[in-house]
Amino acid sequence: MNSGSARSNNRAAADTATVPFAFIKDGKPAGVDIDIVARFCKEKGYGLEIVQTDFSAIIASVVTGKVDFACGGIAYTPERAESVLYSEPTFEGSSAMAVLKTEETASTAEGGSSFLDGVKSSFHKTFIRENRWQLFVKGVVTTLVITLFSILFGTLLGFIVFMLCRNGNSAANLITRFCMWLIQGMPMVVLLMVLYYIIFGNVAINGIFVAVVGFTLTFGASVFGLLKMGVGAVDGGQYEAAYALGYSNRRTFFRIILPQALPHVLPAYRGEIVGLIKATAIVGYIAVQDLTKMGDIVRSRTYEAFFPLIAVTVIYFLLEGLIGFMISRITINFNPRRRKPEDILKGVKTDDQN
Repeated sequence: MNSGSARSNNRAAADTATVPFAFIKDGKPAGVDIDIVARFCKEKGYGLEIVQTDFSAIIASVVTGKVDFACGGIAYTPERAESVLYSEPTFEGSSAMAVLKTEETASTAEGGSSFLDGVKSSFHKTFIRENRWQLFVKGVVTTLVITLFSILFGTLLGFIVFMLCRNGNSAANLITRFCMWLIQGMPMVVLLMVLYYIIFGNVAINGIFVAVVGFTLTFGASVFGLLKMGVGAVDGGQYEAAYALGYSNRRTFFRIILPQALPHVLPAYRGEIVGLIKATAIVGYIAVQDLTKMGDIVRSRTYEAFFPLIAVTVIYFLLEGLIGFMISRITINFNPRRRKPEDILKGVKTDDQN
């Protein structure tokens, strides 16, 4: 299936969970269609880059020009043919299933294989065979990159927007309200697909970058709301007292108001981070191989659901716990009840006789 474009280095979309047409073997794309595409490109002198894409997004990738063509057991339908150009069929046939009864399968059917043996076999297929543990490691790295950069840029974006709107700038507040209404009212997966296939549709851009942009926008909107809530919880008399002491508006905010607002903000901020980590599980829709997608790829190869799903679940819990612990340590620095007396009185003269 081709979009009609031509490049010296062709980008081919494939869902690497469609065995035997396209799948991952030893950490690399393989399969019937992958082999056909590779042979064609080699024959014609083209370079080839396989873009691992969720099956539901393959047609969109071709139509918007994110890739030159797609492969991987894609069925022909007249409706799809209205949007893309299909090649000549490379496979036709029906499916049938037969089970060969051997001593091993007969023993299993009769309960001869112990539960422990089954667990060992499932563990080996999920993690050891073809070094599939490396897929999980790559998925964790991708998830961490998206999460950490989204937290960093989202926090910065939310704080900057709050500072622009803090003193009642009507234009800034109007634009901010509209953007927050647009971002918060749109499902995250829809926002990512709009960014990837429409806004950045004609740009050869990495899906991880698009994911960071999308989650930065949503996390920034959450940070803006948290700051607005936290600052609003500080008594208005604090401003009056600071102005009476000669503090400027900016100094009053950073030295008096913000330190009092942060203890109100940080617990909810931690909750937003946990939600962000879990939300990254949908980035497979924009050709990003995150932790969840890697688990899907392994399950498609082994037909084993237990260990892939348990491994993904445990890793998400560990990531949430690790980042939550880091936020908790930061919270201590802003909570007087949990700080050490010597830290609270740092810089204060306690032995001044005057």
